Amino acid sequence: MGKMAKRASTDNRRSYYELTFTGFVFTGVAAFVLIAAVNSQTNILFWALGVVTGALILAAVIGNLLLKQIIIRRSVADHGVVGDSIDVHYRITNPKHLLPGCAIRITEARFLGSLQVVPDGYCLHLGPRQSTLVMAHLIPSKRGIVELREQRVCSSFPLGFITRALHVLQVQRIVVYPRIGFLGRQLVARSRTFSSTGSVTNLRHDGADEFFSLREYIPGDAIRSIHWKRSARTGQLVVRNMISDSPPTIVVVVDVRAWGTTHNGLDIAESAIELAAAWICRGLLDHFSVGLQVPGSAKNIPTMINSSRSQRQVLLESLARLDVSAIRPQTVSPNYEKQSKYAEYIIINLRAEDAKFDMIPPGCAYTMLSMDDPHSAEWLSFPDNRSKVAAEHPASTPAATTP
Repeated sequence: MGKMAKRASTDNRRSYYELTFTGFVFTGVAAFVLIAAVNSQTNILFWALGVVTGALILAAVIGNLLLKQIIIRRSVADHGVVGDSIDVHYRITNPKHLLPGCAIRITEARFLGSLQVVPDGYCLHLGPRQSTLVMAHLIPSKRGIVELREQRVCSSFPLGFITRALHVLQVQRIVVYPRIGFLGRQLVARSRTFSSTGSVTNLRHDGADEFFSLREYIPGDAIRSIHWKRSARTGQLVVRNMISDSPPTIVVVVDVRAWGTTHNGLDIAESAIELAAAWICRGLLDHFSVGLQVPGSAKNIPTMINSSRSQRQVLLESLARLDVSAIRPQTVSPNYEKQSKYAEYIIINLRAEDAKFDMIPPGCAYTMLSMDDPHSAEWLSFPDNRSKVAAEHPASTPAATTP
């Protein structure tokens, strides 16, 4: 059993040596000393060559001993937002009894996705049989999925000539939500639902909160809703028409089916997705019931409408995973017929001339927002801390990881 566990851990780790720039210079000097020693047959040059060679070997051996048996585990949040800093924690453990770890650098060797800032942590000293937590940051630059695959642990201690690098396989995925901004007041005022506060009274046949009126019996009405006294007095069956108080409901519709025929369609579609994310967050913040529609999407979009805590994560994750390039103009999914007919629909499309209403039930209130509106640039504003984070962590590229 111990051999199997050791073999599995070995399969998840691979190591190699790299020459630093100083190492290349040092190796070049060693080559000149070798040529001079062979040509002149001078003992002192052979002695100098031995010192140089011994220094290279010593750097390689010490680097290997310091990183040997080092254990590293990564922990990171399962979701983030474009442009926001995400904390990455590396737990480093040195199980050796005598030798410490020195000048250990940790970064990500291979990853899938787009990162503006790649995690880069540093541990100056890690004593024997000790553990420490190294903190780094990553900043995603696009929504979607970021997959962290290999952690690169390296050290050039003690001479800086040779880098001993260790790759540890640990796959983790981060769902990157679209940028979330603040809706402008004028934009919010265009919505009929957001212009009022509190609960909205909806007339529903299945309501059970308050009595509203009496009406004639329709085949299919529940027997318990029949008003027997009035029916006996008039000789005709009548039923109670009840109402129920429910929170305001909005359904955000992201209609980007015209991206292929629109100039810079993909970029405008990303702006539409960011606007949809802002509406979703604003609605849930105000305790509204919120739903989402993406006509023409190849993936199933959740059709539930509620105001629960998990709804924000469900809807934003759907927007994060949305592949705009896979959307084609097609018939609306029948699932949209199940959406609430008492909701207000916030329709976000790319161009006013491409406006379609095939995704909303007849008679429903709606607000149409087209991204070609002259004032669309003023609809969203983003917090200033994103620019501050980007300034503190300038864009970087991943270090070379191929031995």
